[in-house]
Amino acid sequence: MNMLCTGMKLMIPLVGCLSLGACGGSSGSTASPTAVIGTAPPPPAEPVNYDTAEYRHNYGLAQINALTAYEQGATGGGITVAVIDSGVDVDHPQIEANIHPDSTNIVTGNKNDLNDIDGHGTAVAGVIAAVRDPENNASTNVHGVAFDAKVMALNTASVGSCEGDGCSFYDSDIAAALDYARVRGVKVVNISLGGDDFNTQLLVDAYKRAVDAGMLIVIAAGNRDEGDTDADIARPENSASVAWADWANGQIIVAGAVDSSKTISVFSHRAGPVAKDVFLVAAGDSILTLGEGGKYFYYSGTSFATPHIAGAAALLMDAFPNLTGKTAADLLFDTATDLGDATIYGQGLINLQEAFQPQGTSSVAVRSAAGTTVVVSPGDSVMLGGAAFGSFAGLSSAVSHSMLLDGYNRSFQLDLGQQIFHDEDPLQLETLVGSRKGARRADLPLNRRSQVTLSWREGSDMREVEERYFSHQNQVQNRYRDLRMKVDLSFDGGQKLTFGQGHSLKETLEDYDGDAFLTIGKGDFMALASGSDSQNVAYKKKLSAKTGLTLALSHKSQDWALYNLKSNSYLAMTRWDHRLSDTVHVGIDLGLMAEEGGVLGSLSGGAISLGDGAATNFLATRLTWKMNDHLRFFSTATLGRTKVHAATFSLIEGVSTVTSQSFSGGLIGQSLFRNGDRLSLAASQPLRVRGGTARVAQVRERDYATDVLSFATQQVALRPTGREIDIELAYQIGNVWGADVALNALHQINPNHDSYAPDNSALMIRFGSSF
Repeated sequence: MNMLCTGMKLMIPLVGCLSLGACGGSSGSTASPTAVIGTAPPPPAEPVNYDTAEYRHNYGLAQINALTAYEQGATGGGITVAVIDSGVDVDHPQIEANIHPDSTNIVTGNKNDLNDIDGHGTAVAGVIAAVRDPENNASTNVHGVAFDAKVMALNTASVGSCEGDGCSFYDSDIAAALDYARVRGVKVVNISLGGDDFNTQLLVDAYKRAVDAGMLIVIAAGNRDEGDTDADIARPENSASVAWADWANGQIIVAGAVDSSKTISVFSHRAGPVAKDVFLVAAGDSILTLGEGGKYFYYSGTSFATPHIAGAAALLMDAFPNLTGKTAADLLFDTATDLGDATIYGQGLINLQEAFQPQGTSSVAVRSAAGTTVVVSPGDSVMLGGAAFGSFAGLSSAVSHSMLLDGYNRSFQLDLGQQIFHDEDPLQLETLVGSRKGARRADLPLNRRSQVTLSWREGSDMREVEERYFSHQNQVQNRYRDLRMKVDLSFDGGQKLTFGQGHSLKETLEDYDGDAFLTIGKGDFMALASGSDSQNVAYKKKLSAKTGLTLALSHKSQDWALYNLKSNSYLAMTRWDHRLSDTVHVGIDLGLMAEEGGVLGSLSGGAISLGDGAATNFLATRLTWKMNDHLRFFSTATLGRTKVHAATFSLIEGVSTVTSQSFSGGLIGQSLFRNGDRLSLAASQPLRVRGGTARVAQVRERDYATDVLSFATQQVALRPTGREIDIELAYQIGNVWGADVALNALHQINPNHDSYAPDNSALMIRFGSSF
């Protein structure tokens, strides 16, 4: 029967109970560690400082980034780690509270024989689960990796073997200890023992049963013996060979030791080609931990790298109870820090900071209409807010604690509110300055009663580049890619047919060449169907000397290529104009807008899709009053009701009817100071949602035992936090030293309907001349 041992421990007294020791590793021979936040227990209301002197006394904790786990609430609570070793000091104040009641002596079957004579088992148990006592600032005080975990100490040392230089262990007793832990549901096992001989079939079979039960087992790679050659330590000891057997399924981890500089320890066996895929390293050189008799010692050996890894597994299983031995081991392998040559360091150094981040393909859990849970890619979960919604502040807050599931089916908190975007710039002067660049107009009379008027605007700044470098590609689509145009066909009887490309329906019907204002009256429903990818057609007919009727159609496509979001908007409108008197004109617009893939100009997708589309009915009223020959008053008001088509899979399960409005009013004076000048003063509110709610359902709890997600629903107001009011003064005058001059002074209150946005002011002076 094969016998394993802990080997000899050498102690050199320092001060009081602090001693320097050298302890065998797995061989036991002489020897020279936020989502993106998981569903681990939430941190206390008052922040806890885990970066204490007690924490820093073991450099191995910082080396594996254990602080990340602690700050996310993982402490090992509820997890039991079986330590198959020489027992434990049952009276040591730093481990006593964490000794599992099922701890026993496997050899004698007597729990009273649990006490550790050698000290090796106590030291290993201390690295795993020495209790946290932050008020104790003594230089010897240290806590374990998983300081709230329980240690099932299984004393398997042969009777009387610990009286000399280390303890001896038989394969049969280790096998019995594995079975003992297995039948009691233990998921993590630490075996800081080993030897040069291969394991007996009896022990191999016990390992197989443990693997089949889903256990994660960490065994030491072994330490250099006096007679070992470099070739001997270039691979783990033979007792670790079970780890790279096909049946081990990656659930048996071989532990190598590194020093404080993350360099492989001189005494540590390496991974070699055979174990490089199942080999990890952690601190094992001069580790301060517990010793027998209530003392503290520095230990070296792969025996002490092993419990750093076992403790890390306990932290992960505490934070994410769905992890099995297999998935926890895979996670440790996948997130380890690469230290170089895999035949030395295997998969690398344990890295809990990375292990506590989402890994693999992530998804967001949403609830389908049928009540089942489905997952949606977080990368596709974005929203580009329409101006009418402002910054979507309420919705952003509602989805700020969404649940993310990673490739290991672990739960994390994800702030999807960070993926809701809106226009931060309330006024784009470059666009306004360029609004008249390249404007052209041509009139072609067909007869005395009919004519064709062609108006267009082209990007003149690109003309020189095109003519110089691309003249050989003199095709229409190349020469006029930036062309924005309107064609008016005027017929007898006051009829006019208008075709527009690249501008809004409002521009098509009213002021393609732009009026005096930069912003006033340009933020209504018709402005939603605007841009370079828009097409309009309008038919106007005089019904009488005082009344006119206009029928209009518009289409706009929008493409947010970065996130593959597209929308199409179709707008149909009937406009009625009537002259009440020579000085008062009124008008009414009735419109219907259908959106596919958008809602009031917003684009969204994935888990925060506002809807698959929408239908909006709107009413607009207009009034113009000519007060005298030089001054006129105007006002407009629009009101809309939008029905949103619910998205198929989204946290936003439904949206109520959305109401919205816009208005403007002001005075326009002509030839007030000199002939042909124009002075305008007005105020307006761009289109703004005034009412409507979204029903947001998110995962609030997860039962890891049953893998059931519990959703909670809340109503979120879609009305913006503020109300944008634009106040604008405009003055135009011609023939000033041969130039036309236009001045605009604009002040915006709550830009973008955001009460938190600072007011915005702008002053623009434009000079223009034709030559």
